[in-house]
Amino acid sequence: MRLRHLHLIVAPLAFVAACATGSRSTARVGSARPANGRTVGCLDTLQAADTVSMVVKMSVAPLDPKVELPKDFESLFVQEFRSHFRMPATLPLNVVKGAEPCDSLGSRCSGGILSLGALAYATARSDGKLSDIQVVDIALTPLFADSVNSALRWMTRSQMGPPTGDKDSIPLVIQIGPEEAPDSVPAVRHVFSAKIPRYDWPFTYAAMPAAGVNAAYPFAARLANVEDSVTLAFTVDADGAIAAESIELVSANYRDFVTSVLDALSRTRYHPAHLGDCAVATRMKQRFLFKVPE
Repeated sequence: MRLRHLHLIVAPLAFVAACATGSRSTARVGSARPANGRTVGCLDTLQAADTVSMVVKMSVAPLDPKVELPKDFESLFVQEFRSHFRMPATLPLNVVKGAEPCDSLGSRCSGGILSLGALAYATARSDGKLSDIQVVDIALTPLFADSVNSALRWMTRSQMGPPTGDKDSIPLVIQIGPEEAPDSVPAVRHVFSAKIPRYDWPFTYAAMPAAGVNAAYPFAARLANVEDSVTLAFTVDADGAIAAESIELVSANYRDFVTSVLDALSRTRYHPAHLGDCAVATRMKQRFLFKVPE
């Protein structure tokens, strides 16, 4: 059973997305499997229409968008990461995203495809080490997240991180995920290639309960007449609960508001996503707005 205590990975607004091409290895992730050793579930009973060949790529960017990385930093980082990364022998997937075409709101799609990826944070240092390493398991694939974490820690042990130029340290955001158009990205950013199952069953994204998410207005903020908005990205499990290991803070200004939202989410059950008649896990991003009560 997944722990419900909500851990928080802090990041600024907007992930930095990139694409990839070519590959060093090919992984067939095969069909869906239940997460965390659970018994066969509804998703396992659905027949995939086909598999989609994708390149899984890495993008590396400074956490502070005002900072510029040294020349070739990203390509050197990916190259070193790839030399230490070991793909798990088996990789069960259970998080689904919509496959186009979708409706104008993007809430319903004609099909679904299994998701693979991870988000990581680390600080590159001038001595070649990485510190403050944190991995967000956005696709609920703990084996994959562990492999990403291990590769990053091997990099710091070997002190083979790229030069940071005239800076002592650079906080980084690292994205690893599939790219359906591999020719659009330099091969140097490829980590591996994969064949990912795609389904023709209608897909509907997760939705908030009718009562909404009851996040309390922080008392101190109310007294100070302070307002804020909190944007989180998270994965809604097939039972409607928020997966703690998947939560990412995208933007916010005040910690008290973030704490309020996290507390409310721990007590909230969403309407889960559906692929055909099967409830499935999916990823979503949501903004919570706090306005001073009149």
